[in-house]
Amino acid sequence: MWRAILIDDEEIALDVMDIMLNRVGGVKVVGRFQLAGEALAQCGALQPDLIFLDIEMPGVSGLDAAGELAASCPDAEIVFVTAHDQYAIDAYDTEAIGYLLKPVAEDKLVRVLSRYANRQAKKKNRSSDNSVVGSPSAAGSAAEPGNRAEDKPALSLKVLGSMELYAPDGRLLTWRTKKTKELFAFLWHHRRQPVYKYAILEYLWPDDPAERGQKLLHTSLYYLRSLFKSVGYEAVVKYGDDRYWIDASSVRSDLEDLLGGLEQGVAGAGIKDILQLYAGDYLEMEYYDWASAYRIELRTTLLSTMIAALDQAADESRMLILWKLIEVEPSQGHYYDLLADVLSRAGDQAGVRRVHAMKEQVRLDEG
Repeated sequence: MWRAILIDDEEIALDVMDIMLNRVGGVKVVGRFQLAGEALAQCGALQPDLIFLDIEMPGVSGLDAAGELAASCPDAEIVFVTAHDQYAIDAYDTEAIGYLLKPVAEDKLVRVLSRYANRQAKKKNRSSDNSVVGSPSAAGSAAEPGNRAEDKPALSLKVLGSMELYAPDGRLLTWRTKKTKELFAFLWHHRRQPVYKYAILEYLWPDDPAERGQKLLHTSLYYLRSLFKSVGYEAVVKYGDDRYWIDASSVRSDLEDLLGGLEQGVAGAGIKDILQLYAGDYLEMEYYDWASAYRIELRTTLLSTMIAALDQAADESRMLILWKLIEVEPSQGHYYDLLADVLSRAGDQAGVRRVHAMKEQVRLDEG
């Protein structure tokens, strides 16, 4: 629960913001002040996470008070709340996290809280140890779930190419709605880093008003939990401190197997299995915008690892690597030439002709 103080010379404005924050949830108001000087006197003791600050007030203005408040509470973020839009540029010069115009719209407030949640998540990620290619499962968390309550086999998740989730008996599970599927993907993507409700709303329902977005979130959570319950898993989706996360011990993925293989290198005996795991880019068929950065990062890491292994690999492994490189980057002509050389040394002239034909077809298609 985040701690917030409210500073506004109008009592009714304090009441309205207090009510809105209570309705949105996840924020506890620990102080209300009508004078900036009073807030400054108590800010250090209250140690808020967020300061909602009016600009036009008697005595010290909000813009002038912002610097002193930041010095007194260096870990707090400031959100300006005002009826006057002409202060926007000056407000953002103070590095405030948000600028809300009165009357404050609830969806705008949710966006500001989402922005704050993202900043906090990034701070935690920077302080956490990263595994190979910055896997979305790399960062630990104080809220990270422990082992499963029951000793059950893990569900099987495929995220390379299309996303598919299988029960232990091999049955493909079906999603009630597309958003239910995306919600699971989003939570699993951050599965060892609990995600604030505001961040979920920002990424999955960015165009919906706050009240409707929260209803859609709760409906999708219900569908998701019902799906897991139907196969005997009742605690896969966790909740605490206004955050949600996936019990990663309940799900085993092809991504984890791939990352484990990449850590060992692709030139060894298990190269065929490793390369087969990469059936496509990360969540390629779903192509969620929020997964784009990691999708590119994983592809880049795979390519660089395979290229680095080429010089050390025996011809049989070298052949497998080059076929995968062509599959991932078909427009790179030198891969075809390298593969033709390997096939030629193996005496596979038919293979050489096939590779040259593939290269020529790519050239014609691009021309």
